[in-house]
Amino acid sequence: MKILVVSDTHFSIRNLLLAVEKEHPDKIFHLGDVQGKDLEIEAMTELPLTVVRGNCDSDLSLPSEVLEEVGNHRAFLTHGHYYGVGTEPEDWDRIIAAAKAKKADMVLFGHTHVPTLTLGYQGMTIMNPGSISSPRQESQKYTYGIIKILENGEVECALKALK
Repeated sequence: MKILVVSDTHFSIRNLLLAVEKEHPDKIFHLGDVQGKDLEIEAMTELPLTVVRGNCDSDLSLPSEVLEEVGNHRAFLTHGHYYGVGTEPEDWDRIIAAAKAKKADMVLFGHTHVPTLTLGYQGMTIMNPGSISSPRQESQKYTYGIIKILENGEVECALKALK
């Protein structure tokens, strides 16, 4: 199983659709700021979609947090703005504490538009896929994450760029 992890698409899903075409995922996790495009993403990709509400999302029916079983792991999905996330590990204490309280060992968040993947930090896998439509890191590349669930239930995580 392959999961495409994206965040902060805002009103533009063009690059998300390109990533789906490139990666052929089985499922999509959207970590917020989908801005009303979730139904369009589901219809156009025909893939199962898990979405959490970001600070720019007005749809209150979207959950602010979701727990997902990902192979042998439990992933905590949230946009990150409720936890004051930043781009450095010292900015992650609150979100990691929330994940641990929920018995999760993976934290997936967005909000910063800056990609990061850190394995084993405080016993956690931390992924922020960056933004596939509005990047803020120095390279300005459109980024996303990939989680592959292996046959034994373990996972491989990677950050990728469209170009």
